[in-house]
Amino acid sequence: MGLFDRVRDSAGGSIDVRDDLSAGTNVTLHFVLLGALAWGSGQPFLFPSLGPSAYLLATGEKPRAEGAYHVVGGHAIAAICGLAAYVLFADGLVVVDAFEHGERFSADIGRLVISGIVSMLLTTIAMLWSDTNHPAACATTLIVALGLMSTVVEVVIIVVSVVVLVWFHGTIVERVQTICGVEPTDPR
Repeated sequence: MGLFDRVRDSAGGSIDVRDDLSAGTNVTLHFVLLGALAWGSGQPFLFPSLGPSAYLLATGEKPRAEGAYHVVGGHAIAAICGLAAYVLFADGLVVVDAFEHGERFSADIGRLVISGIVSMLLTTIAMLWSDTNHPAACATTLIVALGLMSTVVEVVIIVVSVVVLVWFHGTIVERVQTICGVEPTDPR
């Protein structure tokens, strides 16, 4: 049994090379634009939680997690909840700096942990109440609450990046999919 056959068997026989390459191409298109914005502006228009959002858009995932309302709404709620928790509990701290020395029971690490917990609590409740339900936004709230992107300007950049991602998907990527015949046919 060859490598491709073993991979297909481990995936339950569900490998569709055309669909998978289409989804990969679509994700790449999303990040070319956002990468160009980041590079050209020197601002963080690329951040980790955009990856899952682009994946959901590119693969045609379940409607509860994708679509403008869910993606933009979820990230906006997460960014605001993360900023509120950060300002209340960890203002001025950055998680990578706090963990640099590995000091056990550090007050700074404790404040960041509380900020992260509170941001997740607020984000979860707010997404459920607003029916935005975008799981990738939970990463956004932690990015903000842990001090990685925790200024008002950076929170605005997060929301603008997500709006650009969704807009670009709806106006450009979907057209490219249709014109080139690369729209995934098997949403997963």
